Amino acid sequence: MVKLNLDLYPAKAQFRPGEPVTLMLEWHAENGPDAALQGTLRGELDLVVSRLEKEVLRRSVPVELAPGDGRCEVALGDAWETRDDVSVGYGVDAVFRLTDGAGTRLTGPLSTAFDVARHWKLAPRYGFLSDFDPGEGGRLGDADSLLKYHLNVVQFYDWMYRHDELVPREDTFVDPMGRTLSYAVVREKIEALRRRGMASIAYGAVYASLKDFHAAHPGWGLYKPNGDPYELIGIFYIMDISPDSPWTDHIAREFRRVIAEAGFDGIHLDQYGFPKRALRPSPSGDGGTEPVDLAACYPALINRVKKELLPLQPDVGLIFNNVSAYPVHTTASADQEAVYIEVWPPYERYADLKRLIDRGRELGGGKHVILAAYLHAFKEAMPERQEPDEDRMIAAENGALLTMATVFASGGFHLALGETEAVLTEAYYPDYRPMRPAFAAEVRRWCDFAVRHSEALHGFDLTDLSMMYTGGINAEVRFFHETASFHPEGGPGMVWTIVKRGKDGLVLHLINLTGVASDRWNEGKPCRPQPVEGIRCEVAAETGALGVYAASPDDGSAALRPVPYELADSPEHGKKIVFTLPPLRIWTMVRILVP
Repeated sequence: MVKLNLDLYPAKAQFRPGEPVTLMLEWHAENGPDAALQGTLRGELDLVVSRLEKEVLRRSVPVELAPGDGRCEVALGDAWETRDDVSVGYGVDAVFRLTDGAGTRLTGPLSTAFDVARHWKLAPRYGFLSDFDPGEGGRLGDADSLLKYHLNVVQFYDWMYRHDELVPREDTFVDPMGRTLSYAVVREKIEALRRRGMASIAYGAVYASLKDFHAAHPGWGLYKPNGDPYELIGIFYIMDISPDSPWTDHIAREFRRVIAEAGFDGIHLDQYGFPKRALRPSPSGDGGTEPVDLAACYPALINRVKKELLPLQPDVGLIFNNVSAYPVHTTASADQEAVYIEVWPPYERYADLKRLIDRGRELGGGKHVILAAYLHAFKEAMPERQEPDEDRMIAAENGALLTMATVFASGGFHLALGETEAVLTEAYYPDYRPMRPAFAAEVRRWCDFAVRHSEALHGFDLTDLSMMYTGGINAEVRFFHETASFHPEGGPGMVWTIVKRGKDGLVLHLINLTGVASDRWNEGKPCRPQPVEGIRCEVAAETGALGVYAASPDDGSAALRPVPYELADSPEHGKKIVFTLPPLRIWTMVRILVP
C-alpha cells in the first residue's frame, strides 16, 4: 500500500484585499516515486480557517489525487478582512478524508497559514536570494521554498554588475567579488517571485564605488583627516552622499534604472556603518575640505530616491540598513517601508534584540521592524560547507529558535531565511548554510505560527507593559512555579515574561531560558530549554474576563486553544483571572480577552 505525504501551503506568500485565496495541496509517495499512486484517489479535504481564536470558515472540498506525485489548488474565496497597520493572518487546520472499500481513512492533520494585506510593508517577512549564476536558469525550487516560509519580500543580494553601475551591460558578467552571474537568471527569478506574491528588492549600496570609478571622480569621495579615502577591503570606496554631491545624482540615477529597466519592486539601500562623519573636498574648489555628517544625509537621500521612483512604480518599496542601529534616530521617519537594523555587538543578548525592536517601532511611527540577526553558529557548525558537526549543528538550531522566539514575541521580523531552506550566517549572503530537513520543517511551522497570529504579534495597538505589569512591585500579572524563576527582561536560567496590552485584552509571551547557560543570541545552545510544567498565572481582572487562550509553535499545534480559568477574589484588584498554562517548551503565547 502506498503511504502518502501531504503538504498544504498558500499559493502566494501574501494575498491582496479582494484577491481570491488559494491553497496548494501537494502529495508524494513516502517510499519514493516507484511507489507513486497508480490510480486516482478521491476524497475530501476538511478545512477549518481561524482568525486568532475565532473560527471563520469550515468547509469540505472535494479533492482528486492524480497518479504520481502532484499538487492541486484548493479555493477559499475572497471575503477576508484587512487592517491598516498589520496584515490579518489566518490559520488553516485540515484533514484529508479518503473513502474507499475499506471505509474512511484520514490523512493528517495538516496545517498552514495565510495573510491578507494591501502591501508587504504591513508584514515585511524578509528573505534573500544570492545565487544568480548561469546554471540557475530554469531552476525555481528556491522560489517555491521561499513561498512555503511565507517570505513576501526578498532581497536580491549582489545581483548587480558593479556597485557604481548596477544594471548589467551583458547577460553574463563577473561581479566585483569574482562571481559569474546571469542577468537573465535575475529577471527570471523576479518574475517567479511575482507569480508567488512576493516583492523583489534589489541590493544597492548608497555610497560604494569601485576603485577605478573613485580614481576617475576623486572629488566625489569621502576622506579621513590625513587625506586617505574611506574604503572597505580595498575594493569599495565610500562616496559623498551630501544632497549637492554629484555622486548623489549618479546613484539616484542608477536606482531609477533598477526599477525602470531591471523590473525590481524596490531597493535595499545599504551602508557599512562607517564613517559616521567624514571630510569631503570643498565644492567651491578652493582645495579645502568640509565635514559631512552622514546621519543627516541618509534621510534626505532616502526621501529623494523614493520621490524619484514613485512615478515609475507606485508600490515601490525602500529598506535602509541601520548598521548596529546607526542612525535609526534620523532614518526611522524617512520615506521607506520598514525600520531595518543589522545587529552587531554590543547588541549581544536576547533582551538587546527586544530593545532594538521596541525603539524601532517607537521611532518608525507605524513602520514595522526587521532585524538582520545573522546566525553565525551555523557557519561554525559547517565550516566551508563541509559535512556539519552534529553537536554544533544541534546547538545552532537550538539557539536559532530562541532568537526567532525573541524577535517574533517582541513584534519584529527576522531576516535569516532564503535560497532553498538556508540561513544567513554573516553579512556576505553567499556564505549561507543549508538547514537540515528536520530543522527546516520545524522552522516552517514557526513561520506558519507567526503568519497565523500576525495581529497578536505585530499590531500597533499593542503596548509593551512588561516592566510595569510584572516583576518587582508590580502585581497586575504574576507567575508562580515551585522551581522556575520569572523576569521581564529574561536572563540565563529564567523564564522571560513579556506583557502587552491590545485593544481587546492582554497578550503574554513566555520564553523559556531555563537550563540555558547563556542569553547571547548569536551563540549555539547545546541543549534546548528544560520544559516547565504547571506554571500558574494570576492576572488582574479590573473589568472581568471573556476567555484565556494559549498557543505555541513548538508543541505541534499552532492554534490558540482555550485554557480553563477561574475568577478569584483579589485584595489589590477586586478580581483576578487564575489559570495554569500548558507545558512551556520554548515559547508560549497567551491571549487574555477582557470586556
